[in-house]
Amino acid sequence: MDTIQIRTIVTGTLLCIAAALYWGAVLSLKLPLLGRFFDRKPFNCRPCLTFHLAWMLTGVFALIGRSLPLFGIGVGIAFIVFFIVKYIDSKKVTK
Repeated sequence: MDTIQIRTIVTGTLLCIAAALYWGAVLSLKLPLLGRFFDRKPFNCRPCLTFHLAWMLTGVFALIGRSLPLFGIGVGIAFIVFFIVKYIDSKKVTK
């Protein structure tokens, strides 16, 4: 039973992070076009929006699973993803 629970937690966390990466890239470009309210951080900043989506999605997943350690791990992974996305964005050349 522990193996199934661990696999579910790992799979759910990875799906949450993948969704946050996708929606962070898409929404950071689309939301500022909707109005002035969304034309500020964290809505127009890809790393910021990805971070907030990641911790919120893992938070929802942890709330459903009633697991505080999962929430802590999710926030830690969200910080790691934030720094990776920020590093990737800093290396982009924009014209």
